[in-house]
Amino acid sequence: MKLKRLAATLAATVTIASVLGTTPVFAADVIPTPPTATGELVLTKIARYDSMKVGAGTEKNGVEIVNFDPISKKAFLVNGDANHPSMEIIDFSSLTTGSVTDIVYGGTNGNLLTRIPIRSLGESAFFDVTSIAIHPTQDLLAVAVLAEKPNKGYVAFFNKNGQYLKKVEAGYHPDMIMFTSDGNTVLVANEGEPTDNTYADDPKGSVTIVDVSGGINSVDQSKVTDVTFDELTIDDIDPNVRIFPFKDGVYHKRSEFPNGNNWSVDFEPEYITVSGNIAYVSLQENNAIAKLDLTTKKFTHVYGLGYKDHTLPGNEIDLNEKDGINIINQPVLGAYMPDGITSYQVGGKTYIVTANEGDSREYIYKDASGHEITVYTEEKKLNAIKSLLQFDASKFGNYTQDQFNTWLNTINGDSAKVTTAVYDAAFGETGSATHSVAYTFGARSFSIWDADNISAGPVYDSGSNFESITATMLPDYFNYSNDGNKKDKRSSSKGPEPEDVKLGVINGKTYSFVGLERIGGVMVYDVTNPMQPSFVTYKNDRDFTKLDHTTDLGPEGMNFVPADKSPTGKPLLFIAHEISGTLLVYEISSANYQVTGQADDAYMVGAKTNGITTLTVNSGKSGWVSFSASVASVIPNPGSETLVFKHVRNNTQIGLAAVRQDYDGSAQAAQAQFNVQAGDVVEVYIVDNLTNDPTKQPVVLQ
Repeated sequence: MKLKRLAATLAATVTIASVLGTTPVFAADVIPTPPTATGELVLTKIARYDSMKVGAGTEKNGVEIVNFDPISKKAFLVNGDANHPSMEIIDFSSLTTGSVTDIVYGGTNGNLLTRIPIRSLGESAFFDVTSIAIHPTQDLLAVAVLAEKPNKGYVAFFNKNGQYLKKVEAGYHPDMIMFTSDGNTVLVANEGEPTDNTYADDPKGSVTIVDVSGGINSVDQSKVTDVTFDELTIDDIDPNVRIFPFKDGVYHKRSEFPNGNNWSVDFEPEYITVSGNIAYVSLQENNAIAKLDLTTKKFTHVYGLGYKDHTLPGNEIDLNEKDGINIINQPVLGAYMPDGITSYQVGGKTYIVTANEGDSREYIYKDASGHEITVYTEEKKLNAIKSLLQFDASKFGNYTQDQFNTWLNTINGDSAKVTTAVYDAAFGETGSATHSVAYTFGARSFSIWDADNISAGPVYDSGSNFESITATMLPDYFNYSNDGNKKDKRSSSKGPEPEDVKLGVINGKTYSFVGLERIGGVMVYDVTNPMQPSFVTYKNDRDFTKLDHTTDLGPEGMNFVPADKSPTGKPLLFIAHEISGTLLVYEISSANYQVTGQADDAYMVGAKTNGITTLTVNSGKSGWVSFSASVASVIPNPGSETLVFKHVRNNTQIGLAAVRQDYDGSAQAAQAQFNVQAGDVVEVYIVDNLTNDPTKQPVVLQ
């Protein structure tokens, strides 16, 4: 959850509204078949807040974290304005459906906005704000506040009207903050990052525990425990944990620090989730999860997450930023490196869900003359180390030396960034002149882990789904960044970057919502069965013609609100965007009908978005083709419905067919025939009355 503070700039390209689900996939593109979306949930935008529009007043800002209070119906935001970092409060008690509420400062739409600059509170040490937590029952907020490096940070307490109450000292560089479910404890993940211009001062990472069980009046420094990793021994840390102890200007292997005290500065807690009396803490750069006993207030183990084998079917990856869409198996291992994590219980077992963003160790600063000085970086392009790579079949499944040799010849300067770090790990390097494998940053996926057996690897991983889904739905914008408009650009560096994950229960099912930091949007999966999740939908309202605050760029923090705590009576998903400085609010409803394209060798069935299924004509196919789809009712609708088949070529509608009947009850199939060319798209959706506009409500039923 790094604060990137990127400036927005203008650019021009093609609007998403004209191409979503209609742009043909060119024959040269290589895209694994994406999972079929169930379409059982529909996300509808009902509110938007633009922090630039309401007076942030600078070119560097970002709404980074959002948390909603079901009691006051207020949302509390972190605004990362570089000059005026603030906490912001928005009243959503009057939020309604049917149209998009545009929240403006001092507006008359019932949305009261309060902005509290963190440096205006009379505390000279307060420098920045990173996270906000809401007490489950009391009128109390806990806010993570940074001091300037290398000083320790603070937990600042407020009431829900924004009145500052008091502070206690936390660890170094507090990032994520939370209350336990009973409201008795505040937990803070303190990253303990090195200073910007030197590695000489690298403070210890920690988790700060604050006892608030006696109420805010009882809280003082005596109620604070800062838990570091000092007491762990070498036996408490899995051998595949990435560790970079730094001493005397160079990195040393873990075995050179037998007492463990030097690696305690290397662990940088990123995110926390709690199950019972155990807190699980993501250590992103270390590719690990630490276990913290909240009763003893001690870390008990650090679990290495291992590496994702991209030679295996289902784990395809695009590693080149200039070869179009080329999602294929390649002999690299991906470090999961989760940022946001959460947890839930199924059958009495705890499962941890991770958003596998990836993050490297890189410390670069500008000197007084504006020159960039690199203190340390582990990143290099794959091309720079390919002469040092020696194939090790034991690291991969069913991959041969001949395949490896062929792959080496494809590597060029546009290839992926990989680590060159020397770290002491079972699957890492130990300082040899060659590399037995190339390691990439992040797994470009979300994973589910058995909390009792983390070291065994994930019980589920979404594999190449995120890249294959976005490549199919948004081929012209595949692996776009959040601050640029170049197709394929992020392929060489962590792809779509899953940033945060939240869970929500809707109609008795548990769903995961995963925000994609770069291309944008949110992936939704049914994770009721942690062993067999299913893809539900992908929602992305980004306008790709823009790179400023008038669209939504860089999803960072999210917050799920269940129906019984929502001001609209339906589940909500809040998404904060750090690049554009905007907040989106989606209302979540169940689809009336599920439309599924039927497989055929003449066309490819695409994933669904906004209730539309796409059938794309394959290369080499032309002439009259029959297109088939089946319809299953989720929420029955009185009378007959119309299944629409819309024939599109080069973003222009050239044909329309409709099959009207009562689609309630058991699944029913329908067909339409068109005279097509390769690359044509047939969109399929169901409506109550015949219309060409699948976005019109309430006509659209799915």
